[in-house]
Amino acid sequence: MSDEHQNSMGPVMDATPEIQELSERPEIKHAAIHALHEKHRENQVHHFTEEHREKHIAAWKVTKYAEEVAAYGINYFMKVFIGDGLFIHIRVHRQAHHDKYDFYSLHETFKHDVATCVFTEDDPLTYFNY
Repeated sequence: MSDEHQNSMGPVMDATPEIQELSERPEIKHAAIHALHEKHRENQVHHFTEEHREKHIAAWKVTKYAEEVAAYGINYFMKVFIGDGLFIHIRVHRQAHHDKYDFYSLHETFKHDVATCVFTEDDPLTYFNY
């Protein structure tokens, strides 16, 4: 099993139109925004509201991505701009031998002793499992 120290994540690259299109599938985009808002509803720093949700959906743009080929398919790691200088890092899984994609997770980390899924443009896209 991969972890942040041993994994097969390829190089981080600029997003392509194909990656942007993949990210905009409702089962990915809306699942990621929903997960973000669930995690940040009570957040001390980013208390996201329904108004924020609409802005995040409208601003959605993948800026960077990387791939990890695994025995069970491909994992895509994406850095997504959600407006107001904010980014999220998401992981999407494509099942082996199928054209089926699933939102897997948001990258959550601690900044200033507070859990967050929100990153800046300068925060690098790195491997994450959960």
